[in-house]
Formats: sequence, C-alpha cells, structure tokens
Amino acid sequence: MTTQQFIFEEPLYKKVKLSENPTILKELKTHVSIDGFNSEKGVESTFMLSESLYFAYDRNISTEQIRFVCQRYNDNFYVQIHYDKGQDFIEKVGQYPSVADIQIAQIKQYSKVLDKQYMRDFTKAIGLAANGIGTGSFVYLRRIFEYLVNEASKEAIKNGDVDAQQFTTSKMDNKLKMLENYLPDVLKDNKPLYGVLSKGIHELPEEECLKYFSVVREIIELILDEREFTRQREEKKKQARNNLSKIAGELKG
Repeated sequence: MTTQQFIFEEPLYKKVKLSENPTILKELKTHVSIDGFNSEKGVESTFMLSESLYFAYDRNISTEQIRFVCQRYNDNFYVQIHYDKGQDFIEKVGQYPSVADIQIAQIKQYSKVLDKQYMRDFTKAIGLAANGIGTGSFVYLRRIFEYLVNEASKEAIKNGDVDAQQFTTSKMDNKLKMLENYLPDVLKDNKPLYGVLSKGIHELPEEECLKYFSVVREIIELILDEREFTRQREEKKKQARNNLSKIAGELKG
C-alpha cells in the first residue's frame, strides 16, 4: 500500500500492518508530496506535508496530527494518525475532508450520464465503504450495474435485436450475451463483475468486500466514462450541425 492510498482511500480505524507497509510511516515523517483529489475545488492536485503535531504516550505508541497543503490552491487537508509499533499497526483516527467527501466529489462528473437515483446509490456505496461497510456498498454498486445493463438493452430492443420479454426473464449472464453488440468494451471485458458483486452481497465477509471495492468501483466508472465520452461527442456533433446550418443561412442571405 502506498502513502497516497493510505491517506486518500483507506477508511478510519482500519489497522494497517507497519511491517508490511514500512514506507508509509517513513514518508509521513518527512515533508512528503502526494497526489490526491481536492474536494473543495473538484480537481486533482498535489499535497505537501506542511506540519505535524506529535503526541507520544510511550516509545511504542503515539498519535500525530498532520496538515497537508494543496500546492495548486493552498487548501488545507488534515489527517490524524495513531500508530503502535509494539502491536505493529498504523491507522487513521481522524480526517478532514473525509474519504467519503473526497470520493463523492470525484463522481460528480457523472451526473449527466447517471440518473439522480443512481447517483445517490453511488454516493451511498462510497460512503458505506469509507466507513468500513463493504457488503452494503456492494448492494448499491450492483444496482448501478443492473441499471447500466438495462439502459444498454433499450436500444437493442428498439432495433429488434433482443426480445423484451426474454430479456426481462433471463439471468444476468444471458442478458450480457444478448447485448454483446450493445455493451461498452469495458463491460464486455469484465463480465465477471456481476458475479463478484453478487458473491460479495451473499457470501463474502466485510473485509473482502472492502478489499475489492476500489476495483469494482473503477470498472463502473470506466463504463460511465464511455457514456460521458459518447454524450460529449454527440453534443459536439449537434453543435457543429447547428453552427454549419447557421453559416449556410448567412451565406444564402
């Protein structure tokens, strides 16, 4: 695990082994520079460790409050870290803005390609994962996945390539096969995604769901990236047609 992942992705009170991640503590003892998302400004940035307040309880246990400063906008970002060398762990016990605040700000870009209901589901999934609730987060991610598949089916049904009744009553594996020519490449390349989500809801413990959350979220975001790219392309084509029509009208006049 990198220092960046520990600071910007790990939930509070999740114990991380020091012996397996020695660079985290080492880098936090220096004026380390890490990349991250500035939720106040809604942009990717670089944060520099500016100052820290150190509280030692004995030679093995201590707490440190660290202030990072955004190098682009000078916004402050605070993290409080507790570590116990004797028990071999480090954990975050406080953070502002929170992991949920940061990650929810990152997905606002999808508001034009994801209905409000599912944007709320996405924020709930992120909020739950940020608070260490993996199974619940998977419930909302699966709902988003099902929505995206159903959205892809509309054009296929309209074109007569898929029977609506057959699609509705089919299992997800068969639905994906029916929509082979209508699914974004990232979804066709990651068909096991639904199985992972379902297994997470019904079988996997919280810890494993949290372990896989970032990967599942990334795949869903890649699907949304494709939808956003298509939306922007169609918008540009429409604007180009309108501009050309306007020019043609001016030339006629």
